Amino acid sequence: MQFNLIELWAVMGPLAKAVMLLLVGMSLASLVVAVERVVKLERSARESRAFLDAWRQIVAADGVTHAAASASAYPRSYVAHLVAEASAVIDEGDEGRAWLEAFDRTARRIIVASGVDAKQGLGLLATVGSTAPFVGLFGTVIGIVTAFHTMGVTGQGGLGAVSAGISEALVATALGILVAIPALWVFNYLTQRIQRLVAELECVAEEIAVAALGESRRGLAQRRQVAAR
Repeated sequence: MQFNLIELWAVMGPLAKAVMLLLVGMSLASLVVAVERVVKLERSARESRAFLDAWRQIVAADGVTHAAASASAYPRSYVAHLVAEASAVIDEGDEGRAWLEAFDRTARRIIVASGVDAKQGLGLLATVGSTAPFVGLFGTVIGIVTAFHTMGVTGQGGLGAVSAGISEALVATALGILVAIPALWVFNYLTQRIQRLVAELECVAEEIAVAALGESRRGLAQRRQVAAR
């Protein structure tokens, strides 16, 4: 007997069809989230690389606060947003080191907020990856029940009497696994990408602080030289 999904769908009961449609919906939802997150993180990473190259050149020439103006040209970059907010704190701070605490709090807030924003949708991927096999297992149980019910109704045994129910059960199992595996792969991939993003933001925050402290020391040294004259 040739396997035909259309014929199998025609003989499925309403509950089995609902399970299949649920699995298909879970697969489509995880696909949409995966594509959206991958595109968003890739765009952010591309803009961050371009921004950092330009920002470091401006820092070397004009200083930290002047370099923040270029951040507006990179709206999708988490790094550019961090630099703009942190540089604003430095620019508004006094000449001492009291700005360091405000800078640290601002940088930490931006890093945490960026991590939360980047993780949007990962909960759905984790849910699909962990529950899809069990939804498929539920469909398997329904298929087995259908097979035994058919045997009881017809009063006949053998492969021909239960083939539709067994096929229904096996398809549900396979579909549950096929939905879960890509969702888990993408979830792990995105989790690693976001961890690298957070680490990059922390490194950039440290870089801003070091550059600002260097400018502060140079400014203090210049004022001392003027006073000594």
